Amino acid sequence: MRTIPIRHVADVWTSSVDKHTVEGELPVQLCNYTDAYKKDRVRPGPDLMKATATPEEISRNRLKVGDSVFTKDSEDPRDIGISAFVDEEADDFVCGYHLAIARPHAETHPRFLNWSLRSRPVLEHFGNHAAGISRYGIGLSDLRSAPIPLVANHEQRRIADFLDDRVSRVDRIITARREQLSQLSESAARRSYDAVRGANTSTDFRESGLPWLGSIPASWPVLSVGSQFSVELGKMLDDKRQTGAHALPYLRNTNVQWDSISVNDLKTMDIPLTEYPRYTVKPGDLLICEGGQPGRSAIWNGDISPLGFQKALHRARSRGRSLPSWLLECLRVAANLDVFASGSGQTTIAHLTNEQLRQQRFPFPDPAVQEDLLSRLAAHRHRIASTISALHRSIDLLTECKSSLISAAVTGELDVTTAGSNIPG
Repeated sequence: MRTIPIRHVADVWTSSVDKHTVEGELPVQLCNYTDAYKKDRVRPGPDLMKATATPEEISRNRLKVGDSVFTKDSEDPRDIGISAFVDEEADDFVCGYHLAIARPHAETHPRFLNWSLRSRPVLEHFGNHAAGISRYGIGLSDLRSAPIPLVANHEQRRIADFLDDRVSRVDRIITARREQLSQLSESAARRSYDAVRGANTSTDFRESGLPWLGSIPASWPVLSVGSQFSVELGKMLDDKRQTGAHALPYLRNTNVQWDSISVNDLKTMDIPLTEYPRYTVKPGDLLICEGGQPGRSAIWNGDISPLGFQKALHRARSRGRSLPSWLLECLRVAANLDVFASGSGQTTIAHLTNEQLRQQRFPFPDPAVQEDLLSRLAAHRHRIASTISALHRSIDLLTECKSSLISAAVTGELDVTTAGSNIPG
């Protein structure tokens, strides 16, 4: 199928309206990067960011029904060109910085234009023309040269109606799969919470003294992490002082996820032999994130030795009584309940300092009880693991089906007048 540059079927321009509030300017509802990236359709509403703009900026960048907005720069070139359709408008609803606007000409069906922007040829065009190092962007001339299929107006409408119907069906199935995953996650979180507070393990309970936990078996002591574990914060990286004379691979915050540690992208820093006892890890050590998602933890299995850890991580090493996996479960429950975020007095960026971690109190029953409860949790996770894996595969398959369906329909590879559903997953 023949294509023509998008500039021949739509007006395309970029917005300069930022998210700041400036005295003397007019208040606006801002459609920003995350709105276009996360939603298929955008409209005015209370969830939008509030900002200000000049009358000229509002006139130029006010969004109208039928417009498409799409990302023009990102940290990942694959995220350029992600679009959303404008299906409602308001006098103060404007397009924000980091986005471009495509307003279809009279002979171009608005929904067909939006579906075309979501097709593989157009997204590949944006990705191929993106330039940058740490952040990628695409110039206006390249935005305006994106290849749009040349299709008669009546056929554009037919394709748009077909995709509106079929893609919405796929999206409903994906939503259902994600809801199933959410329910499984909530069930697992509830089991963790019940294990840490000893539900159904005793008939004699007392208040734990921890507002977020409630009552626990009367025989369970509530102890500080520091009493059960030796806790050390990792080594601070000073680029200016790196010589390479004592280079050692080390773990960063991003290497540690819940229950797993990635060693695929390890960096190195100088850690002298005399500092190994403090700044290296042994099998069975628990690595705990200090920031990002405070409390996120995983146990090191010893695949690499010696291995250091950076200041963004804590190392918790058992003093002999309590199990690292029990502390991990306590931290998981606390993180799920935002215990560390609220304790820091911050709502977006929290840090779990070494002192806070050592003083943090959790229930620490007898080791045999810890082991028994952890064994039950592991058995439950094993039972649902295959279901979770199948749901993720289904979502991936449906997402790929949606992408293929959009591209085939707008490029004419699929005859929408005779196509069946053939929706997998």
